Formats: sequence, structure tokens, C-alpha cells
Amino acid sequence: MTPEQRRIWLGRALPWALLILFALRGLAAMQTDGTTADEPLHLGYGERGLTAGTFIRANDTLNSKMPVSMLNALPEVLANRSGTLSWSRRLFLARLPSLLLGVLLGWLVWSWARALFGPRGGALALLLYTFCPNVLAHSHLVTTDISTTLSMLAAAYALWRYLDRPSRGRLLVAMAAFGLAQLTKTTAAFLFPIFALILALRLRSRKDLLRAAGLLLLLGLGAVVVINAGFFFEGTGTPLKGYAFVSDSFQKLAATPVLRDIPIPLPYGYVQGIDMVSRDSRAPYWSYLRGRHTDQGFHSYFLWAFLVKVPVATQILLLLALGLWASGRLRAPGADDFLLVPVVFLLLYFSLLFRIGVGVRYILPIFPFLFVFAGRVAAFRPPSRTRARWQMAIVGALTLWLAVSSLSVHPQYIPYFNEIAGGPANGWRWLLDSNLDWGQDEDYVRNVWLPRSPVPVRLNPGAPTTGRIAVDLNRLIGLDPGIADRYAWLRENFKPVEKIRWTWWVFDVTQAELDRCCADRPRTIENPDGDLALSGQPFGGAEGARVRFEERLNDLSLGTGDPADAARTLPPRPKPVKAWFGVLWASPQTVGRVVAYPGFNSQGPEARKFLALDYVFQSWDGARWTDIPGTRVTGNASPRVEHRFPPLRTLGMRILIERERNADGVESGGGFRAACLEIAAYER
Repeated sequence: MTPEQRRIWLGRALPWALLILFALRGLAAMQTDGTTADEPLHLGYGERGLTAGTFIRANDTLNSKMPVSMLNALPEVLANRSGTLSWSRRLFLARLPSLLLGVLLGWLVWSWARALFGPRGGALALLLYTFCPNVLAHSHLVTTDISTTLSMLAAAYALWRYLDRPSRGRLLVAMAAFGLAQLTKTTAAFLFPIFALILALRLRSRKDLLRAAGLLLLLGLGAVVVINAGFFFEGTGTPLKGYAFVSDSFQKLAATPVLRDIPIPLPYGYVQGIDMVSRDSRAPYWSYLRGRHTDQGFHSYFLWAFLVKVPVATQILLLLALGLWASGRLRAPGADDFLLVPVVFLLLYFSLLFRIGVGVRYILPIFPFLFVFAGRVAAFRPPSRTRARWQMAIVGALTLWLAVSSLSVHPQYIPYFNEIAGGPANGWRWLLDSNLDWGQDEDYVRNVWLPRSPVPVRLNPGAPTTGRIAVDLNRLIGLDPGIADRYAWLRENFKPVEKIRWTWWVFDVTQAELDRCCADRPRTIENPDGDLALSGQPFGGAEGARVRFEERLNDLSLGTGDPADAARTLPPRPKPVKAWFGVLWASPQTVGRVVAYPGFNSQGPEARKFLALDYVFQSWDGARWTDIPGTRVTGNASPRVEHRFPPLRTLGMRILIERERNADGVESGGGFRAACLEIAAYER
């Protein structure tokens, strides 16, 4: 084989080697990361679409879920027809489609960059993609982040190909790609103004304007067809007055004469999702950035996230690419606007108009555009051989740095922070939530680390207590000021004796130390040892209302929690609300005693607020709920209730509240909300 043939062979083999390595790293991450916060909701929405054929959102937790989650649900539903698969196995199967989409996205990045900048440019773009910790972090999860990122790049690529060489086939592909993107996440709706801006930049005459308008119209028509098909045409044609809108803007539209009676040519679930996301994006939401909290959003949040979450080597290569483009030494006519406009548009929107700062994943769709844009660095040919050698050395050193930085966190990619931030060990100083701790390590802590501990451990206690304590960083540092204050006693007075996977810290607290630092803070009222509820999954529901969880129904504080800790129904109602709060277990548990605080608080004058008056405890056998004899109470007046009964085997336990006091702590009037501060279950 001649040197030239060897180079050709390596050029052909390298992309496939990078994609295979990407897939293997993704598989390792799938097995390492436990359940993240949003995955059960996305999977549940996909399962519901496959099995029941409905996409109408039953509550606010499904606000941003979309039909693309059926891809995740498909292998899991097919394999779990008998209902015998464990959750971990179901989750593994459901994550596989996301990883396949991630591989497909890598191939698309390579294809576009190669078309623009040749084999070297394609290889560099693909290397940036496959070694990006943020892509690796989210390309194996049951969420819509990677599918949205893929579909937005695919839609842009398809439209670029059509404009580059128009044909009927390429137009149909562009229309289909644009429509499919709308089935992934509401972020994809921004493709319409993005494409409009790109076409506007190309206008040279009135004829161009008419062509651009016609093209946008065709893309919109194609999207309507695909969206309806993706949602199974469910509720298509429902007029605005037929919706139960939650956002102010949509409520005003539904109240406008004439408009309110016009049938909407879109499925109910799609319009409902945009309405929910519209409300949520404008509502106050606590964000954390560099030690500060705000519920109005940080304008610089995503810029800081990009600075500390993207590998430094990648940032340098992007700056080099930007320099080449700005100087005019290497441009991609007809394509640069497709690569730059989406990035600028999305960064401006998320920085100026979006309040929910919880993760760099929200701007993940800009990453592939940047990787393709950076491909030009490898394609640039300096005027002299010496400069060419320097270029190869610099690019080689940067790609090596990228590889080392990316592999240093393998296979735990979610908590990756670059060298500017001080690495993942210091990520908490900058950002929290899905940037660092999305709940991915809780399964490991509970199922692997905890059983190996030589001493008893209390996980995430909600009040000062003694012994060995393990706390996740979202609580310890605080996603909002309330949580930060709750754990200030531990964070400010004790140093960790161990750190688990960058996301959990372990402390040893003695009684003497606790007395010295925290004498004025409320202590745990009762011993939580043996509480079976800690190993279960909390849940809630209500008739005619929705349920909000701020914390778990049992946070090891048992009675010391504040009102922000309570699960409760929303909004207030003119009459008592029937609701239920409980916990489900993956395997049967033996329960003979339950303790609950069925109200908004457990002490002081607030204890009467929303206190349950009539209630009963029920057990779950996997098919139905059954009243537990001796636990029905009428006219309850105690903020703490306890019931003992003959031990029974059950998969779940809940308190069914049939009547409660109102916001003023009385039985008549309005402002009723069912609430439950905490629930505990014991064998005896």
C-alpha cells in the first residue's frame, strides 16, 4: 500500500472509528448513569403514545414532552410485554434509541463538514462532536435533547442542500425534515424564524422575496402534515375555545371573538404543549450561577455555561475558525449563514428571553453547527510549508488536549467542567442542576455505595442531625435560596470526609459539634431509621387539580419541614379537594405502621393550614388500591397522625385525603388545597 493509498484508507476509516468509539463510550455511560430526573416522564409519555394512542398532557410535568419519545419507548414496550422487566433493564432498552440518534447526528456532522471543507474538515468536526462531553452526557438519556439537536441540524442541512441545488426531491426532504423537527421539542419551532432570517440575508430582488415566501409557506404546510401524523391527528380542528389554556397569551386568544371559534389545523397535544411551555418560560424560576440565585433568570447564564462546560480546546478551535471566517481567508459561501444564524439566534433568545437556567443542554442544538463551522480550521492551507507544519502541530495538540479532557471523566459525562472551572470537582462553584447533578448518581449511592458503608448513613436529611450524612450537591449548595438555607448548617460548619462521583458529599457529625454550631435550628423530631418510604418513589394525584412536589414526601426531617417542603395541589379551589399522596416500591414491602403529616406544616399556627380532616390510608397490590382497616379518620385535628395495623405485603402506600381545611385553617369558605408534608412507613 502506497503512502497515498494509506492516507485514503485512513481518511475513510477514521470517521467510522470515531463513531464506533462514540457508541462504545455511550454504552458505558448508559450503564453508569442511574435514572435522571426527567427520564421517567419522557418514557411514560412515549409509552402512553404507543399503547393508548394519546398525547394530551394530563398534568404540568408533561409540558415539554413530545411524540419522539415513542422511539425510546418502542424497544422497552416490545421487550416488556409480560411486565417482568426491572426498571433498570427497561431504562437501558429505552436509552438505546437515543444513542443511535447520537450516532446518526455524528454522521450528519461529518457529512456536512466534509461537503464544505473536505475530508480533513469532516474529520475535525466529527472529532469535536464525538469527544464533546456535553453531547456524550445527553446522547444516551431518555430525553428529547439529542433528538432535537439532530432534527434541527438535519432540517438546516436539508434546506441548504435544496438551495444549493434545487430539485423536487430535495424540497420534499427539506419539508419532511422541518416537520419531523417539530415532533421533538418546542425549541424546534424557532427553525421558522431562523430560516426566515437566512432567506432574508439572501434577498437581492422582489423575485427572491416571493420565492422565499413561497418556500417558507411550503415548509409550514409540510410541518402541519407531519405534526398531525406524528400526533395521530388527535384533536385536530379543535377551536381555541375548546382548549384549557394555562398561559396568559393563549387565554387572551381563546377569549377573542371570531378567533376563538376558528378550528386549529393542528393536534390538541401540540398546541397544548406550546401553551404550557409559553407559560413556563415566562414564569419565575430559580436559577443558580456562581453562588447566586435569582428567579428572574441570568442573562449571562448560558454564556457562562458555555465557557465552563465546553472543552477549552474546542473553544480555541472555534476562535481560530471564527478568525478564518472573519478575515475572509476561508469561507463557505451559501453555508456560513446556515451555520451562524441558528447559533446567534438561539443564544440571543435563551440569554435575553428565557428564565429557566438549569442546564447547558438547552443550547445543545447550537453545538453541531459550531462543530461543522470549526471544520474549516483543518481545511485551511497556509501559504508556506513552515506555516502548514505549525498549523498541523497546533491542531494536533488541541485535539489531543480535547481527547484527554474528555476521557478524564469517562464514563460520567454529565458533571464535566473544563479546566477554566477547575474540573468537575469544582463545578458546583459555577452551576448546578443538569450541568452537574441530574440525579444520575442517586441509584449508585443507594444501591451500591450505601450497602458498602461500614456505618449507618442518612441521605439528604432535611434538618440538623448527627451521624454519617450523605447529601447531593443540588441540595447541599441549593437549587434555590430555601434549599440553600436548609442545608447551610451542614455546608458552613462541616467539611466532607468523602466525595462520591463529584455529585455527593459525605459528612460525619457528632452531637457535640451539632450543639456548638446549630443549637438554634430545629432538629429532627423523630428517628427515621427503618423508614421504608425512603427506598420508594413518591407520587401524588388529585381530582380536578394538579400536584406539585418541592421535595420528597420523606426527607429524613419528619416534621421539621417548612411549607415549601409539602406536596400540595394547585390551584386553590372553592371546595375541598380530593387528593392522594404516597410512595411506590419496585418490590413488595412488609408494612405494619405509617406516620404522616397530612398538611402544609407541622408546627405553629400554620399547622392548621390545609390540614386533612377526613382521610384513609390505602395499600396497592399492583392492580387496585384497598383501604387499610382501622386507618379511616373523620374530623382529624392532629398535624401528625400514626396508625398501626397487622403487617401486610404491599407495592405501595398512600394517604387518600377526602376533605381538608382551607388556607385560613378553617372548614368553610374557599382556598382549599390538599397537602402532605411527609409520609413514613415501617415494618412495625
